[in-house]
Amino acid sequence: MSVPHGMLDHVSTVAVSPVFVGRLPELSQLADALRDADAGTPGVVLIGGEAGVGKTRLLQEFVDQAEAKGAVTAIGGCLELGAEGLPFAPVSAAMRALTDALGPQLADAVAGREQDLSWIMPHLAPIPSGITSGDYDRARLFELMLRVLERLGEDRTLVVAFEDMHWADASTRELLSFLVRSMRRGRILVVGTYRADAIDRRHPLRPFLAELDRIRSVRRLDLGRLTRAQVGEQLRGILGEEPSRRLIRQIYQKSEGNAFFVEELARGVRGGRLTGLSDTLRDLLLIRVEELPDSTQRVVRTAAVGGSNVGHALLSEVAGLGGAELDEALRGAVSMHVLVPTKDGDGYQFRHALVREAVRDDLLPGERMRMYVRYAEALERVPELVPCDEHSSRLAMYWYHAGRATEALPAVLAAADTARSRYAFGEQFRLLERALELWEQVSDPEDLTGITLLDLLFTAISPARFDNAFDKALAFSRQALDLVDAEADPRRAAALWTIRAGLLRGSNRSSGLAELQKAEHLLVGLPPSIEHARVLGQIARDQMLDGPTEESVATAREALAIARSIGSPADEATILKTLGCLLVNLGRPHEGLAEFEEARSLAKRASEPDIMCLVLSNLSSVLEGLGRHREAAEAGAEALAIARERGLVRGIGAFTIGNLGESLVSLGEWDEAERLLDEVFEHETKPETAGHANRLLVEIALARGDIATATRLLDEARQIADATYVEPQFRIPLRTLEVAVARRLGRLADVRELIAPDLSNDFPAGHQRYTWPLLVESARAEGDATELAGYPRGGAELKARQEVLKRIRAVAMSLARDCPLDEAHAVNLRAELARAEGQATVELWEEAVAAWEQASQPYVLARVRCRLAAALIAAGDRVRATLVLAQAHASAVALGARPLTEETELLARRARLPLDGSAVSGVSGVRPEAPPAELPEGAMLTPRERDVLRLVVDGRSNRQIAEELFISVKTASVHVSNILGKLEVSSRGEAAALAHRLQLVDSA
Repeated sequence: MSVPHGMLDHVSTVAVSPVFVGRLPELSQLADALRDADAGTPGVVLIGGEAGVGKTRLLQEFVDQAEAKGAVTAIGGCLELGAEGLPFAPVSAAMRALTDALGPQLADAVAGREQDLSWIMPHLAPIPSGITSGDYDRARLFELMLRVLERLGEDRTLVVAFEDMHWADASTRELLSFLVRSMRRGRILVVGTYRADAIDRRHPLRPFLAELDRIRSVRRLDLGRLTRAQVGEQLRGILGEEPSRRLIRQIYQKSEGNAFFVEELARGVRGGRLTGLSDTLRDLLLIRVEELPDSTQRVVRTAAVGGSNVGHALLSEVAGLGGAELDEALRGAVSMHVLVPTKDGDGYQFRHALVREAVRDDLLPGERMRMYVRYAEALERVPELVPCDEHSSRLAMYWYHAGRATEALPAVLAAADTARSRYAFGEQFRLLERALELWEQVSDPEDLTGITLLDLLFTAISPARFDNAFDKALAFSRQALDLVDAEADPRRAAALWTIRAGLLRGSNRSSGLAELQKAEHLLVGLPPSIEHARVLGQIARDQMLDGPTEESVATAREALAIARSIGSPADEATILKTLGCLLVNLGRPHEGLAEFEEARSLAKRASEPDIMCLVLSNLSSVLEGLGRHREAAEAGAEALAIARERGLVRGIGAFTIGNLGESLVSLGEWDEAERLLDEVFEHETKPETAGHANRLLVEIALARGDIATATRLLDEARQIADATYVEPQFRIPLRTLEVAVARRLGRLADVRELIAPDLSNDFPAGHQRYTWPLLVESARAEGDATELAGYPRGGAELKARQEVLKRIRAVAMSLARDCPLDEAHAVNLRAELARAEGQATVELWEEAVAAWEQASQPYVLARVRCRLAAALIAAGDRVRATLVLAQAHASAVALGARPLTEETELLARRARLPLDGSAVSGVSGVRPEAPPAELPEGAMLTPRERDVLRLVVDGRSNRQIAEELFISVKTASVHVSNILGKLEVSSRGEAAALAHRLQLVDSA
C-alpha cells in the first residue's frame, strides 16, 4: 500500500530505530557463546564491521539480554588518542564498571593485590611511583588480572566488552591477547568490537586478530551492511510510519546499507523524500552539527579536538564556559544526538567517531592548532582536569598536534616514561619515535630535556625490540653507534655493539658474532667491568650454539672470572650455564653438569627467578641431549613451575615449555606434550620458540599418522628457515622433519635433494643429538626406496643410492658418541644402512633393539622391534618373532602410533602370528610356510589387484599399469585405490614397501 504525499511531513523521528533490524543470526551466536560461558567454558566473540554498520547496537542488545539472564556486564571503550594511546584505558573502564556492579566481591578478589593491580585499576589504589622491573612485573600484572577475572567468574557469568578495539593501545592488545589465550576456567565471556574498515595492512590490530583466529574459543562475527528490505524496516522504526518504496530506494542507495548513514539520512526526510542534503559523506556527517545553535557548535568543535571523549571539567576549562552556559550548550548537542554522555557520566563523546573526525577536520588548520594549545595549557594549569593516569598521554598529544615542539618534546618524553613504568612498551616506543621527530624541531633539545640524542636513541632500542620492531631498533642502534665516542666512552659503545648483536641474532639476520667481537675489542685493556663480562659471556653462548670449541670454554671462563671479581651472582649463574652447555657439547658431560649445579646454586642465592628458570631450562635441554629424558623432564617441570609462580610464563616460560615438551615426546607422553606445546602459541614468542614447538608437534602428528597436520605444521615451522641466519639447533631438526614427511608421502626421490646440502658440509661439534636422527631418517628413506624398487636395481639409481649411503656413513664417522642415546642412534643407523643395501640381518636389528632399550624412547624402541620381528620372520624364528612383534604392537597401541600399530598388525596377519605374545607352534630356525595365496579375510586381494600391486612395487604409473595390463587408466586408478584401502596405507610408496617386506608379491 502506498503512502499519500505529505503523510510524513510532520512525523517526529527518533535518533535510533526502536526496532532491532537484521542482526538476529549474530545475536543468536552471541547467545550461544553466553550459554557456553554459563556452563563454565570461557569464550571470546569479536565483532567486526565498518563504521556505522551497527556493532554498538548489536552489543547493547546482547548486553541487555545477558543482564536479563543474570549475567554481570561491563563495557570499556578504547580511546582515540593518536600514536600515544592510553595504556589499559578500556580495561580500566571495564574494571571500574565491575567494581560498581560487584563491590565487595571484587574487593575480595583483589584483596592484598590492590597496589599491584593499580596500573589497570587505578581507582583501587594510587599508582606507585618509581621504576619497575620491566618484563617480569608486566607478566606478573597480566597473571594477576587473569586470576581476578577467573575468581569473579566462579559464581556468576561475566560479560566484559571492549568497544572500538581498532583504537586499542599496544598494552591493551597484549593484555587481552594474554587473557584470551590463558583463560581456562570461569564463567567469562569477552566481547570486542572493531572497525574493519580502519584495519589496513599495517594496522597493529591486524596481527592481533590473526593470532586470535588460531584459538578455538574465539568466534568472529563480521557484520555486513543491511539489505534493502532491512533498511526499509529500519526506516519504519525511525520514522514511525511506512516509508515509500522510492524513499527506501533513495536512502538505501545513498547509505549503501550502513545503519548509521540510514539514520543520518532519515533526519533529512521532508515530504517523504530526501531534501537539502549534500552527496558527500562529510556534508552528511556535519549537517546535524550545523543545525545546532552557534554556542553549541563551538562546544562541539572544542570537544572534537579533545579526543574520543572529554571530561566535563576539561571541556568547561577549554571552552571558557561556566556551569549553566556549558550545560545549555551541551544539552542541545546531546538532544540532537551529536554528543552522548560517557558511561561514567563524567564526560561526553561523539555518538559516532566519524562525526568527530568530520567536525575536527572541518576546522581551519590555525583554529585547530589553537584549540590544541588551549587543551594543553588547561592541563598544565589544572592537572586534575583528567585522571592522573591520562595526564601525561593527553598533554603529549595536545602539545604535539598544536605544533609546539618546545612544549611537546618534554611532554612526550614524560609520557614515554609513564608508559614504560606501566609496562606499555608499545606506547613507549611510539612516543620515543615521536620524540626523535620533535628533537629535530627544537633549537637546543639537550638543554630542554636534560638528555642527549644518544641517550634518547639508547633508551628507544629496548621498547622497539619489545614491540618486535627490529628494523627500527637496528636503525636506532646504528644511529647511536654513529654518535657515541668510542674512545671517550668505550663501555657504552661496547654495550651498543652487544645490543646490536642481540638484535641481529634475535631477528635471524646474522649470528651477531662480528658485532660482539667489536664490543670485545673496545674493552680490551680496560679495568674489569660488567659490560666486558656480558660481552664475553654472549660470545661464548653464541659459539656454543653455532659450534663450540675449547676456545669457547676459555672465553666463558674469562667472562666468569670478571663477573666474580665484580660480584654479580646473576651474571655468574648465566655464564656458568653457558660454560656447562659448552663442556657437555664438547664431550665432557660430568664437568658440564657440575657447572650447572653451581649455576643453580648461585641463581637460588641471587633470588632471580628469571635466571633460575634460564638455568633449569638449559639444564633440561642438556639432559635431554644426553638421553636422560626423565631427569630432563623434571628439570623442565621445575623451571616451568617457577615461571608460573612468578608470572614469567609469557617470556622464558614459553622457551621452557618447548624443552619440557621435547623430553615428554621422547618419553612417549604425547598427550601431555601436546597440551603443553599448544600453550606456547598462547603467548607472544620468538619465531624460534614457536618453530621448536611446531617441530615437536610435527613429530607427534607423524607418529600418530596425521600426515595432513604434520604437513601444515611443518610449513609453519619452515617460516623461520627463510631468514638470513638460523641456528643449527633449529635448522638440523627442521631438515630431519622435512625428510620424514617426504618419506611418509612417498616422495623418496625428494629426500636426496633435501639432504644433499647437509651431507656436503660439516656439522658443528656438539650437535650430534640433532644430526644422528637426520642420518637415520635419510637412511630409512633409502631403505624404503630399495624395497619399493625391488632391490637390487642397477644403473644410475643404484649408483646414486650407493653415493648417498657412502656420504651418510662419512658424516656418521665424524659424529661423537658421548652417551647411550648417541650409541643407540649409531647402531640404528647401521641397521638402516644395511637395509638400504638389502643386507639387514637379525643380529643388526637385535643390536638396535638392545641399544634403544637403554635409551628409554618407547616409540623408537617399538619401531626397531617391528623391524626385528620382520627379520626374525624372514629367518624362520616364529617364536621370537611373535614375542617381539607383540611387544612392538602393545607399545604402538599404548602410544597411539596408528601407522606403527597397523604395520605390526599387518605383519602379524601376513605371517599368521598372534599379537598377544602366546606361544607359536613350530621350532625356532625353521622357515615359515610360504605365504598364502590370499590375504586374511577383510584384506583380500583379487588376482587382478595382485597384478596391479606387482606393477606398483616396480614403480609404474597408472598409465604404465594400464598399458601393461591392457586396461584403461581409470580402471587402473580404481584398482590402486582399492589396494591402498585394503592394505590400510595412505600412499603408493607405503603399499609397495609393505608388499615387498611382507612378500605379498613375487620378487623380481
